[in-house]
Amino acid sequence: MALRLSTGLVNKMMDTGSFKDIFANAVLDIYSGTQPTAADDAASGTALVLITKASGAYTAETRAVGTLTLAGASGSVNTVTVNTIDILGAAVPFNTSLNQTAVDVAAQINRNPKNLLFVASATGSSAVVTLTAMSGLGIMANGWVVAATYTTMTGTPVNMAGGVDSVNGLRFDAATAGGCPKVAADTWSGNGLTGGTAGWFRLRESGDTGTGASTTACRIDGSIATSGADMNLGSLTVALGAPFILTGATFTLPKA
Repeated sequence: MALRLSTGLVNKMMDTGSFKDIFANAVLDIYSGTQPTAADDAASGTALVLITKASGAYTAETRAVGTLTLAGASGSVNTVTVNTIDILGAAVPFNTSLNQTAVDVAAQINRNPKNLLFVASATGSSAVVTLTAMSGLGIMANGWVVAATYTTMTGTPVNMAGGVDSVNGLRFDAATAGGCPKVAADTWSGNGLTGGTAGWFRLRESGDTGTGASTTACRIDGSIATSGADMNLGSLTVALGAPFILTGATFTLPKA
């Protein structure tokens, strides 16, 4: 077997997310040929099937975004709140420049164990701290109020906006025996996009097209065969327009 995790997935699982949350509303692609050397690589072969919930037309989630633009030349950022919840956790002093202070604020938000809903980022080339909602929140985060308190410094917040719910994405149930099974009531299926022989699959997070190379996208690649593979099928033949149904699916994290 040749199950491969992307760099983005490993980083996120080590930092801010669980497998079940990361792949909420994901999709699964079936390709011909041999899987790439790494899940960070561009897809190889021909896309044969797109697996969604009950073969439904898929809409990827768009994560809501808010910002905080810092101003001033001394002092500190004392709190950053979204919907009145402080996600900063500790005051961040002005450090050399507004750009560097924005980087420091983003880092403090991301290391705050009480922040479970947002990822902060700053480029180092501007005074803007960007707050991106975690996967799965969709439209729920739209309109959440971004605010901050300061000593001497000031800032301009922009509330969370732009979130779009996923439609017909794949869902996982609670983990058991070291694995996450699909939600039993959901049908994972698709129709053949073209004819061919299934060779490998890519499970990709909502919002990742899965086709290009990426070191930040969350993906799992695996082999397909009739036996001894990561995905075992009764037949590897995919026909144009023919239904393709996965009757069961469980992703397991190995203990060794």
